[in-house]
Amino acid sequence: MKKATYLVTPLFALALSLLFASTAALSAETEEQLVQQAKQRIAQFAQELKGELSAAIQNGGLQAGVEVCHEKAPQIAAKLSNDGWLLARTSLRSRNSNNAPNDWEREVMQQFVQRKAQGAEISSLVTTNLSENQFRLMKAIPTEGLCLSCHGSTIAPAVQKKLDLYYPSDMATGFSLGDIRGAFTLTKHLNLEQK
Repeated sequence: MKKATYLVTPLFALALSLLFASTAALSAETEEQLVQQAKQRIAQFAQELKGELSAAIQNGGLQAGVEVCHEKAPQIAAKLSNDGWLLARTSLRSRNSNNAPNDWEREVMQQFVQRKAQGAEISSLVTTNLSENQFRLMKAIPTEGLCLSCHGSTIAPAVQKKLDLYYPSDMATGFSLGDIRGAFTLTKHLNLEQK
């Protein structure tokens, strides 16, 4: 049996290296664009929900805020889940059982907790994953002062009653200022050949 011999000409080798280099550059450019798109969606979600929450709390107190979170947060996430994007929130201690993390999200959240314990700022806790057909990004959500009214250790009885009504499996209490309360999790399905 004859053994096939393949010669790689210098021109062919150069063409291959240019192809790989341009593919890597395209992937890096594509990933940076996807990161920016994801962060824009996060900013829009946070701005819209904060506006809805502020208005509800001002008009009806914290109980109205719980209602807004229950009703409006999923609507805002659904509205921003377009153009191939899926936007959601998750946590190691979820309020809504529908937002429980999958395996990848749980692993990333645990990494966020470790990185914060090592001194990382919560604002820097962002992880991305780009594969052939999918881009994923997770960004940590800090616990701020207003969050403690519904996510802290001391919750007013009327607010707790609303939380029990809307979230019977609630695990999202007992947080302190500056804790990682959860994360935004975004996925975009890709066809990189069309990019």
